[in-house]
Amino acid sequence: MASSVRLDFNLQALLEELSQDELSQFKSLIRTITLGNGLQKIPQTEVDEADGKQLAEILSSHCPSYWLEMATLQVLEKMHRADLCERVKEELRGKEDRHRSILKMKLKQMWEAWPGDSKEVQAVAQRYTTLIPFSNPRMLPGPFPHTVVLHGPAGLGKTTLAKKLMLDWTEDNLSHKFKYAFYLSCKKLSRLGLCSFAELVFRDWPELQDDIPNILAEAQKILFVVDGLDELGAPPGALIHDICGDWLKPKPVPVLLGSLLKRKMLPKAALLVTTRSWALRDLRPLMEQPIFIRVEGFLEKDRRAYFLRHFGDEDQAVELLCCDIICDEDRYSTLTDLKEVLHCLYESQEEELVKGAMAPLKEISLHLSAADVVPSSFCIKHCRNLEKMSLQLIKAKLPENVTASESDAEVERSQDDQHMLPFWTDLCSIFGSNKDLIILEINNSFLSASLLRILCEQIASDACHLQRVVITNISPADAYRNLCLALQGHKTVTHLRLGGSAQNDTLPALCEVLRHPKCNLQYLGLVSCSATTQQWADLSLALEVNRSLTCVNVSNSELLDEGAKLLYTTLKHPKCLLQRLSLENCHLTEANCKDLAAILVVSRELMHLCLAENPLGDTGVKFLCGGLSYPDCKLQTLVLWNCDITSNGCCHLAKLLHEKSSLTNLDLGRNDIGVPGVRGLCEALKKPLCNLKRLWLWGCSIPPASCENLCCVLSCNQTLITLDLGENSLGYSGVKLLFETLTRANGTLQTLRLKIDDVTDELDTLLKEIEGSNPQLTIATENQEPWKKRPSSGYFIV
Repeated sequence: MASSVRLDFNLQALLEELSQDELSQFKSLIRTITLGNGLQKIPQTEVDEADGKQLAEILSSHCPSYWLEMATLQVLEKMHRADLCERVKEELRGKEDRHRSILKMKLKQMWEAWPGDSKEVQAVAQRYTTLIPFSNPRMLPGPFPHTVVLHGPAGLGKTTLAKKLMLDWTEDNLSHKFKYAFYLSCKKLSRLGLCSFAELVFRDWPELQDDIPNILAEAQKILFVVDGLDELGAPPGALIHDICGDWLKPKPVPVLLGSLLKRKMLPKAALLVTTRSWALRDLRPLMEQPIFIRVEGFLEKDRRAYFLRHFGDEDQAVELLCCDIICDEDRYSTLTDLKEVLHCLYESQEEELVKGAMAPLKEISLHLSAADVVPSSFCIKHCRNLEKMSLQLIKAKLPENVTASESDAEVERSQDDQHMLPFWTDLCSIFGSNKDLIILEINNSFLSASLLRILCEQIASDACHLQRVVITNISPADAYRNLCLALQGHKTVTHLRLGGSAQNDTLPALCEVLRHPKCNLQYLGLVSCSATTQQWADLSLALEVNRSLTCVNVSNSELLDEGAKLLYTTLKHPKCLLQRLSLENCHLTEANCKDLAAILVVSRELMHLCLAENPLGDTGVKFLCGGLSYPDCKLQTLVLWNCDITSNGCCHLAKLLHEKSSLTNLDLGRNDIGVPGVRGLCEALKKPLCNLKRLWLWGCSIPPASCENLCCVLSCNQTLITLDLGENSLGYSGVKLLFETLTRANGTLQTLRLKIDDVTDELDTLLKEIEGSNPQLTIATENQEPWKKRPSSGYFIV
């Protein structure tokens, strides 16, 4: 027998109360209620012979709970057992109340800081209440197979009205019409991949997962608020493609929402949709007898009062008031993400208003689809103080049966639209017209041939004053090459960082840039690069010729043995000017350290070397120390974060630090050096010839017993200014010992980072004493997250 479903009423007790004749009548009537292929599969004799307890087990094993609840009520009504019928309803009412209370509580928590009860919002809502059937108090109770569309320009209160309706439901103002209400933000849903309708609706409601069938079975009692349908970013036709009625079948989000709007999915549910007016053309064919309501928004005096109430600060309120934006939790009170603002300003078509709103901006982050280029170009040219632009040209989500090549071709066609290209040219003209714009970041973007050509022309212009260019994860592959060539001989660009799997074929073009006599690049980042040996050879030769580059970062790249050797040869070349080099996570071993040691001996310029995340081991450290011990070695910073170093490796480093050395910054974080390693380093730090200024020992398995050695260093060392002991379990006794030493010490330490599990009154008193006796010292006790940013990174690669 199949496992029984969980019911929210006691079916067995109910059936056992029936007389023999009533039980026979119940069996007969329940067969008349259609179930599809469930009850019909139960053998007739099995049902006929069952008593009340057995029948309850048979039904709960073969029938879904939502059907069984509905069928039981219908049968009891036909049997005129109103007493039992009322008992079932009472038990089910408890379940519904529980579900509703969960929904209401979480919705209130989500919008706790949203001023939905302000008198300004109430004034707007009152003007539209009677127009929306399910919010009109004079309308009779549902069900409501209606679709209501609130439309209008950006910033006039559509989302405000939608949220007000949801909050009304939480306050039981709509409870007589809807048991359940769900808010779907299309801005958030646009980031989802393939999923079922049930997953889409209930992804934020794990408490309701077991009752999804029961809830969706009562579609006539559900209200869906679909907010910002225009923000879904669906291409033309996606909403009516592959319409689906199965709420368990995975589909793209546009298909699921299109199925809901087309009433293929849950046809009896009530829908409230908000969108901008320009999206109605594609929306109308989807809907059956919708009610369209144009939202005019706040009156001027109400709008000003609303913003002052929401933001508190009058200057900030007025700044956003200019743009007519009604902010919700997904919008920014600082105009950093401008997409909403740009659409709003574009619809105003008032250049003076745009100039005033754009003038304060120094940074922008634009996530643009083809449809966003027109409003963006209208506004961005007025950002006269802009210093940094982050640009992402997103590909519209297409139906799942579209291949990658077809998708690229479709995006290419949409971007190359002749109506749109002049506006893209206008947007890119800011690189020539704004001398303050010095940073450009392009990431996760698809650039058609036309868009790429226009962008490259503007960047290559003599009027462009960009200094830092970061390009990550762009397509198609030749976009990297063309953007690199646009920087050839550029007079102001000094910083170039490339990242992403498609950059490998860029190296030939990059070599041309580096060999150009007017190249001004000082920093080059080639992150996660998988070049061939020949490509590494060409790059090495270009580095020898280049006269400007001082910093190279090839972190997470596959150098290969031959590629590494070619790079080492370049670093030993007498004309090589590199001062900073990062080989983080480049699969180097102790064998590579011999070559690196040879570089340290002869290099006249190399001062910073990052070898983090390479399994160098203690032998590798020994080789490096051999090179560092030469009097002519210039290296100042060495990063050995997570390099499989133990206390033996620390012995080699301690021996080096005992004598006069150029090394002033050393990062040994995430190496298990333990007590012996700390003891050796501390002995070196007490020597007068030791020049070390910064030592990072984050997560090095340092126990409380090592604090005594560390205290000796703090008492006598006169060079150390930074000591990082974060993520080490020093214990209360260890921390106390360090603090007591610092109350007396008069050394040079300026920054101490450490982990404190429990700040007691005694430790707090010591901290205050330290603050009085060592005002220059900062003690950082916050938790670090080195997988996001290594503590020493600020002292190494730009």
